[in-house]
Amino acid sequence: MNNQKIITAESGQNVTLTCRAPNNSSSISVVEWSRADLGEEYVLLYRDGRFDTDDQHTSFKNRVDLQDRQMKDGDVSLILKDVTTNDVGSYECRVKTGNNRRKRANLSGEPISIIYLSVDPPDQKNITAESGQDVTLTCRAPNNNKGAVKWSKADHKEEYVVLYRDGHFVPDNQHPSFKNRVDLQDRRMKDGDVSLILNNVIINDTGTYECRVVQGVRQPMMLISIICLHVVPPDQKIITAESGQDVTLTCRAPNSSSISIVEWSRADLGDEYVLLYRNGQFDPDEQHPSFKNRVDLQDRQMKDGDVSLILKDVTINDVGSYECRVKTGNNRRKRANLSGEPISIITLSVVVPPGQTGPSAGVIIGLSVSAVLLVAAPVGFLIFRKYKQRRSRDSIQHPSDMQQL
Repeated sequence: MNNQKIITAESGQNVTLTCRAPNNSSSISVVEWSRADLGEEYVLLYRDGRFDTDDQHTSFKNRVDLQDRQMKDGDVSLILKDVTTNDVGSYECRVKTGNNRRKRANLSGEPISIIYLSVDPPDQKNITAESGQDVTLTCRAPNNNKGAVKWSKADHKEEYVVLYRDGHFVPDNQHPSFKNRVDLQDRRMKDGDVSLILNNVIINDTGTYECRVVQGVRQPMMLISIICLHVVPPDQKIITAESGQDVTLTCRAPNSSSISIVEWSRADLGDEYVLLYRNGQFDPDEQHPSFKNRVDLQDRQMKDGDVSLILKDVTINDVGSYECRVKTGNNRRKRANLSGEPISIITLSVVVPPGQTGPSAGVIIGLSVSAVLLVAAPVGFLIFRKYKQRRSRDSIQHPSDMQQL
């Protein structure tokens, strides 16, 4: 037996496993390539000038060929196309010379070549996106793939991101968070383009995505691309309003058709919220008292995911950071306070314009007048008392003066 050779290839490459028969090619009747872990099924069987596919392992159909079907100079090397990590293993080459009377495969005897194939997985790509953006996860299938395409996310286990098969999307086991948010960049998959478009990304979309394709009937999925997506929170917006104005705090949620809860909160309010809209109704049970009858959604129909908040008659007590969160799908929560990263953070600053008159100004004026009255009253009383005493003295002296006359 020859010493085992080792070949390392990258996923998606074509590799040649070399093998040369000792005798002249004119006497070779059977060429068999096998892999120990496949059992009775073979990688390739070339018999009497034809390929025999009856017991060929399905993963190698339409992917293997001889480098020279004429087997010139005994060359029976194997070409393996579009290798994947599933192709890793020890490949053995055997030939039979002379007349072939065997009705089936699996030649006996020592192999004339043993080659261990190692396949590196595709390089992992990293993409960073901001919450609310649309992102494209690139993937290109070899041989202008026209079979099935499957995108999956590592933490979703059996549920997939998207499955496209026979020209149609298969929604049966699609994870709910991706419904109506994903598409292929080209449904015709021209030039093997099976890239994924993911709309309105959110923090929960962060994770590792894998792209697989099937290139034939009954063939296994082949891993082509691995992409790690990292979604960062939206930049915090700052809004400045004047006291007494109405302000709109903007927020747009993805997948608006399945929104069941909208919650606006402010960190300093604890468990009390600014607004909670659940199952088409406002829930005031744990709403902070200062916001009662002062807040509303800009669009209660939430068209295109618009869950913006309207805050009326703002005051300096409304200053703070407001966070917008939504929940999609069925709602089984009995109370508020959604978890997870907000899809929008807005800091509201409220200023009092110069010369503003209002309740606070009225109080100041009232206090000033009262203070003046409190000071003026005793002074007036003393002046009046002194004047009265003087008149009293004058009236006593007046009769004596008359008597002297």
